[in-house]
Amino acid sequence: MLITFMLSGGFAGAVRGCRIDTAGLAAADRLAVEALVVASGLVASFERFAAAARDRKQYDLAIDRAEMFVRVSCDDASLPDPARPLVAELVKRSTPQPLTFVVPDAADHAAVAAASASSSWGRFVGDVVAKWEADGRDMTLVEPFAYVDPQDARWDAPAGAVVNGASIPRAFWSLIGGPFEGRFRNASVVHDVACVVRDRPWQTVHRMFHDACRCGGVGAAKAATMYYAVYQFGPRWTVEERRTIVGGQPHVEQVIRDETPPPPTAAEVRVIDDYFATHAVDPDAVPTLVVPGVTR
Repeated sequence: MLITFMLSGGFAGAVRGCRIDTAGLAAADRLAVEALVVASGLVASFERFAAAARDRKQYDLAIDRAEMFVRVSCDDASLPDPARPLVAELVKRSTPQPLTFVVPDAADHAAVAAASASSSWGRFVGDVVAKWEADGRDMTLVEPFAYVDPQDARWDAPAGAVVNGASIPRAFWSLIGGPFEGRFRNASVVHDVACVVRDRPWQTVHRMFHDACRCGGVGAAKAATMYYAVYQFGPRWTVEERRTIVGGQPHVEQVIRDETPPPPTAAEVRVIDDYFATHAVDPDAVPTLVVPGVTR
């Protein structure tokens, strides 16, 4: 039995985790851990989060055994009581991990190496180091951070930039446990900055968010869901040129016009989540995808 576990929480919270192959444990330990797995009642995959809170603990757990594969992602408030002894044991066995530590999902659980190690999704430059502002929502980057996408384009988030997750529609935060938690964190930072700077087309910015999510270890299905969310409901803009005469000389000024669509309804969020949970969606198809029940 293979067990992969990750504990994270809060914007600046450390990531801890462990990988356990019970076949390599001493006999007594193996029996104890496998008994906790059976007693946990975790026989089906699920993802469940309570109301967003920056200091909430988040658990990501994959159990890979001969007869089944189970993938669970939830916060402390949503963890089923029978699973608490198992999680407590895994917490004790956990050690500090880099942000690239990945818990495999059903689509790629055989590949437990961090997705960010794959050049196909680009790479991050530096670490996200930020401080909370007095309002309890905004964060200011203390050190520069960047993402280099698969086309080798660089997306900078300079020191002093203020981020708050606003570039991801709040209605979808319940699906990811908040934009600055777990493996969405790095992608959220560069996406926030790009949606403020607006020096590239919004379509390109949102595709970058998908690729950065995959680089950060977000599973294929969840990354596609959030790409659809930002593409359909996230920030949009057009850039127009305004020509005037200043001091007797021709002057060209770029004017950014905001065209962000209305937020989704709760019913639309449920429909979208259900659709992506039951359909394998290629990210290239997201811009033209029609989800039944979504009117945008």
